[in-house]
Amino acid sequence: MKERITIILLTKNGERYLGEVLEAIFSQRVDLPFEVLAIDSGSRDRTKEILCRYPVRCFEIPSHAFNHGETRNLGARLAHPETRYLVYLSQDATPADEGWLAALIEPMREDEQVAGVFSRHLPRPSASPSLVRQLLTRWQTGGTQRLAKRMPASRDDFEANRFFYIYFSNTSSAIRRSVWEQIPFHPLPFGEDADWAERALLAGYTLVFEPRSRVFHSHDYGLLELFRENADYAAAFQERFDPPAYRTFGLRAVLRGMIRESWEDWRFIWRHPYFRGQPLRRRLFWMLYSPAWHLAVGLGTYCGIRGLPRRPKWRRYLSRQERVRQT
Repeated sequence: MKERITIILLTKNGERYLGEVLEAIFSQRVDLPFEVLAIDSGSRDRTKEILCRYPVRCFEIPSHAFNHGETRNLGARLAHPETRYLVYLSQDATPADEGWLAALIEPMREDEQVAGVFSRHLPRPSASPSLVRQLLTRWQTGGTQRLAKRMPASRDDFEANRFFYIYFSNTSSAIRRSVWEQIPFHPLPFGEDADWAERALLAGYTLVFEPRSRVFHSHDYGLLELFRENADYAAAFQERFDPPAYRTFGLRAVLRGMIRESWEDWRFIWRHPYFRGQPLRRRLFWMLYSPAWHLAVGLGTYCGIRGLPRRPKWRRYLSRQERVRQT
């Protein structure tokens, strides 16, 4: 059976970047046939019109039916019968070059024990220095060296470094279909990638970060949306993983983090070549913006840990996922 790839796009009101994403997809140089499958959950902008311009298999589901885990399972079920590799790509993640797809699936073609691979993220030019610094210095998706992660020999080592091992990003990822058949996504509203990654590792598989597969991806949320996104993230991780660090995370930690991270941002703004080359007025703006950015992240995390985005009374105000679903 010839190997095939199915690229799965989950779309909703994605007209801003969708055209360039599709152009980049259909410009890929890869020696395997691939199809593109889109599942739209109630777009009201030009998303479906843009999809129709390309050879994409399109499916629609009601907005209320969207779920980060189960909708990805639906995409896998709809894939071509001969598909061996399932590629998940966010509607706002643009492949950076013609080699994105080939590099993404290469580790799985080299080693049958590799269950999934995820790409390097490059910040868009509009990204704030607060986000760029986090990406370049904190997040695995900003790395430049290939990383293969397996269950360590010691379970204590795994528990102590759990979030290093289970970090996986479905913004741009590839999963071996035969592994997905054994380990499908759980129907989670958020964090389905980390949940899947943990179960794949526990089953004895390897996960790979492949920096040669690159996408342009960075959210330029306003402060309120940034707050809501972090509230969703923290609520999901609290429910699924109960991180020890969350148990002592209070308002003092929010304020300490804002001060510490803002100071690091200020140094970054004056040292990084891209931001150092910006006009003085722009750099001063970023310095003023940085404390607000980190305060939004911290307060969102604080509210998420306490489960506020899950409470019916607060969900529509504090959860970005819920607001996207309702629009």
